[in-house]
Amino acid sequence: MYNIDYKEIGKRIREERRKQKFTQEKLSEMADISVSFLSHVERGGRILSVETLAKLANALNITVEHIICGEFNYRPDMLPTEILDALNQMSSSQRKVFLDIMKTLASRSDMWQI
Repeated sequence: MYNIDYKEIGKRIREERRKQKFTQEKLSEMADISVSFLSHVERGGRILSVETLAKLANALNITVEHIICGEFNYRPDMLPTEILDALNQMSSSQRKVFLDIMKTLASRSDMWQI
């Protein structure tokens, strides 16, 4: 059985909020919850509903899994909107070329230091 650590959940939400330079007021507004409730959540003093978890994850652009487990698994559907928009405008063959280019860049990162 998995025990949910609400203090850790709150800590991850607070860390992500601060990383993105959101105030509690801004995140509360984005997630449609009260500032007081968010404050309690960040201290581990409230149990979140699935709906509230989803709202916070969406507002922070992270997964619910990351909030609960502290792990972020790469998901293609979390790509920046610009990349998704560009991919959606490509044909299948263009997407294949794009993927081949990305694989080449990833495997040869030593050649293009930023």
